[in-house]
Amino acid sequence: MKKKTGTLLTISLLCTGLFTACTSSADTMPNAAPTAGPNGMVTTAPQATTSPAATQSMMPAATAEPATVGAAGTVEDARRLSDRVEDEVEKLSEVDDASAVVVGNIALVGVSYDGQYRGGMTDRLKGMITERVEMTDKTITAVHVTDSQELRKSIAALNDMMDDANAGFEQLQTKALEIAAQLTGGGLTQPGTTQKQTTT
Repeated sequence: MKKKTGTLLTISLLCTGLFTACTSSADTMPNAAPTAGPNGMVTTAPQATTSPAATQSMMPAATAEPATVGAAGTVEDARRLSDRVEDEVEKLSEVDDASAVVVGNIALVGVSYDGQYRGGMTDRLKGMITERVEMTDKTITAVHVTDSQELRKSIAALNDMMDDANAGFEQLQTKALEIAAQLTGGGLTQPGTTQKQTTT
């Protein structure tokens, strides 16, 4: 009888130990490790450790594109940023469809309105579109927005040109500057990265 009781007690202790180890909340238990203070003295202040699972859950979700990716200096960059700008502008409830081209630091955006929206190109809407564009890429310093159907078609055609394997960046930039000049009513050059410019 004593032998059975001893065996049962041993098994109970082992099970309790295993259960405790499995349910331990050691994710953030302090770990007393010696560290050197500012004065060179060694202390054993507790340090919080984090388990891999806790670290993984605290990391932000990965996004397909970083917030700031640099000015569009190649046809591929221009295509990628133009698509992102279109997607962002089309999230606005007032906008039904957007055509965009980003070349260098210039963004050209043509919009058509949602059927329910009757306000036209107000300063408020222009500001919201500009903000969306600038948030898409922080290096965009000139945003030109239009609701002119003719200019929107020109922007859409320029966007389509980026899919042509033979399209060169210089050709794309020249055409973008021509459209921007039509929007501003005068000549336009590629702006620097320090100034912000918005037109309709």
